[in-house]
Amino acid sequence: MKLVIHIGLHKTGTTSFQNFLHFNREAFLNAGVLYPKMGEHESHWVIPNQIIRNNWSYVEDFMKTSLATAKKANVKTVFISSEDFEVFLFEGYLASKFEKLSLNLGYSKIYWVCVLRNQWDYFNSIYSEMSKNKVCLNYATAGEEILNFGEISMGTNVYRWRFAFDYDIIIQRFLDYINGSFSAYSFEQFTSSDIIGRDFIEKLIEDDLSLKIFWSSGLHHVDKSNIRGKDETVEIDYLSNFLGINMNKEIFEENKNTFLPIIHNRLGMIDLVKEDLNKRFKEKFPQISIKFNF
Repeated sequence: MKLVIHIGLHKTGTTSFQNFLHFNREAFLNAGVLYPKMGEHESHWVIPNQIIRNNWSYVEDFMKTSLATAKKANVKTVFISSEDFEVFLFEGYLASKFEKLSLNLGYSKIYWVCVLRNQWDYFNSIYSEMSKNKVCLNYATAGEEILNFGEISMGTNVYRWRFAFDYDIIIQRFLDYINGSFSAYSFEQFTSSDIIGRDFIEKLIEDDLSLKIFWSSGLHHVDKSNIRGKDETVEIDYLSNFLGINMNKEIFEENKNTFLPIIHNRLGMIDLVKEDLNKRFKEKFPQISIKFNF
């Protein structure tokens, strides 16, 4: 049984891709690929979440159940997907432990697949996205952290994120730990088709006849989701996070005279540093990756 693990990354079309997988689960199963159910969740984020918490019994039970379901359905591939598998890129020993657990359960081959995005675009998308997650970020400080360390980390009381930017260095450390194979797509490759991840899906479904039946099976198409918010909305969210309040229209209107100058000041500070940061990002990351020739 082949196990394929999709590592987003975050903000690389992963949510839309997972929605497509979720809504077309039966079509994938008929084509020889099991995308395991996990309650009502479209992705398998619970798995890396439980690994971080060292709850390996939960992970083992999920992988064992998925293997049994795949064997019963007589399919060759189990496919799991989560942006939060990005933690494996940093904690290679956890990836190694996950591989050993899976192989001991009966999976025969393991394949890791990652989607990489231009670092400047990735930074701006992450900055926007994190405003929705009760995190407090300063644009300039966040950019400097990435330039200095090749990554950025942040967290709340319920979760901790680490985002990779110096892909070649971070992925090489990851490869030193794993035994499975690894491949990468660029964000442009992954999202260029009318169906996000189309090229990858055609490699995932190995049999030509099954692939032909899959594409002609009346698939449920999904629209692009989790779109980047407007700059002002992002800063309103960051202000809300800093104050520890749930911002709504009524609260904002009542405090507009106080809030607006703060928001405009943050936007102004971003404008002051954005051009310089962009230039330095291009110098540090002249291309997405040297290791992977997209």
